[in-house]
Amino acid sequence: GRSALLACAAGTAAGAAAATSSVPLGQGAIAGVAALFFAGSNLVPSEADSAAVLSASCAGMGFFLGFGVGAAVEAFLALSSGRGDDAWAALPIPVFLVLVMLFHVVEFAFVVFHHPQDLTFRSLMLTPVPAGGYSIAMIAALAENLLEAQLPAMPAPVIAVRHGILVAGLVLGLLGWALRALALFTAQSNFTHLVAHRKQANHVLVTEGVYKLCRHPGYLGWFVWSVSTQLVLANPFCFAAYFAVSWKFFADRIPGEEELLVDFFGEQYLAYASRVPCGIPGISRLNI
Repeated sequence: GRSALLACAAGTAAGAAAATSSVPLGQGAIAGVAALFFAGSNLVPSEADSAAVLSASCAGMGFFLGFGVGAAVEAFLALSSGRGDDAWAALPIPVFLVLVMLFHVVEFAFVVFHHPQDLTFRSLMLTPVPAGGYSIAMIAALAENLLEAQLPAMPAPVIAVRHGILVAGLVLGLLGWALRALALFTAQSNFTHLVAHRKQANHVLVTEGVYKLCRHPGYLGWFVWSVSTQLVLANPFCFAAYFAVSWKFFADRIPGEEELLVDFFGEQYLAYASRVPCGIPGISRLNI
């Protein structure tokens, strides 16, 4: 697992170098390569655990992360030098790649450090839902942004609003990602990517740290991160779809998970639920 994280670091350096080279990849080209990466992830068995598969996948994630960071830094430097229009146009896909790959790298690192016995391709969270649904969502987001870029130029006030939405999406996306990461590493071995249907001997109810804010900070963070990726791309259709699908996913998952938590911890969990909100409104059957 740690060798795969080293491969991720090497990929990040390579991606940053590619983004800042004298002949960098354009947004269309890097979007196409990213789409192939997401699509190809569905060809790898979820239970694959070879070092070669995990390292190659992490190197790919690192490359896109490094490219996103490098291209975003270049764009921000261009903004500071007065080349505003071109710089803003170059930001959405790099920022999207940064948000998405940060999520996947931290999900994998969490398993490496707290569930090393469960380390498989599934730990990368590149195929978290069946039938390639996640890959389809990522590719649709990239495609919508590239198609919108071909539309006629928009009025200056609309462009200014889009710039504001991009910045807001970046800030919210980083906050959502940070909340998710804090939830994972606060819960440590008590958090698993798959819902645990049996209580383990070392399973305790975590109520400290970000779990004082809401009962499901990891899910709230994922939800905010997910929809924010579409704000940075200014994708109205994918934003609506991501919002609806993410809400439905957690609406299906949280009630059943909380039934298990009540079975595991009884009055301790009910008391916790009575004083701490769920996090995502309108989902829990215990309270808001």
